[in-house]
Amino acid sequence: MDTSIAELFNLDGQVALVTGGAKGIGQGVAEILAAAGARIAVADTDIETAAATAKALNDQGRTALAVGADTSDEASVKNMVTAIMDEFQRIDILVNNAAIYPMARLAEMETALWDKVLGVNLRGPFLCTRLAAEQMIAGGRGGRIINISSINTARTYLGMAHYDASKGGLNAFTRASALEYAPHKITVNTLAPGAVKTPGSLRVRSNLAKEMGHDTTEPLDAAFAEKIPLGDWAQPVDIGQAVLLLTSRAAHYITGQLIYVDGGLMLMM
Repeated sequence: MDTSIAELFNLDGQVALVTGGAKGIGQGVAEILAAAGARIAVADTDIETAAATAKALNDQGRTALAVGADTSDEASVKNMVTAIMDEFQRIDILVNNAAIYPMARLAEMETALWDKVLGVNLRGPFLCTRLAAEQMIAGGRGGRIINISSINTARTYLGMAHYDASKGGLNAFTRASALEYAPHKITVNTLAPGAVKTPGSLRVRSNLAKEMGHDTTEPLDAAFAEKIPLGDWAQPVDIGQAVLLLTSRAAHYITGQLIYVDGGLMLMM
């Protein structure tokens, strides 16, 4: 083998767009890809937090740009891609991470909420994939697209019908887009995290803990960790490391796949 192991995972010179990159899983992904040498576009509706995340990366000697974007809005996505191309002149990696999951039972769910969740979680990856892939094809270097799905497509919880539907659609979209973009050497894969400690999951866990009469999430977190074969919740960087694998040259022959990053939780189904 002519390429060293270190070279396989070296992203020097590449540009990675991470949607929902300001915090949580997106921030963990941005940190790992930046550490591997990629220049990072941190895209988020929360531009202030995105700017703080980009600044932290820049302060570490990395290269990062904060971009405000609503991925469910086509004009906003176009502006985002234009800003990245103006700054970096290329896009090599797209991580479709931006997602929302406001819990609501079907009987009380307003149509507007259903549309909003599907807009961010499914329309968003479609818009970002189409526009980022255009730049990858124009560059002639191929590319990597990673969609962040969820274990919820295989196991569900009350109040998550809209979220589950969006992530199930994303899994199918991955397979279809992988087939279409393969001739351009663009791979498309899905990662499905299980339990991850993020600001978003903390809100959900806090609400559940209050309903159960707990002052903190610690009892709930500990009880759920016992159900995970590897014994603990994931951290955002754990998902980032899996993203790094799929963005690396080591994964050049992997496309159209769904990979669970769940500590073995799916084994308990």
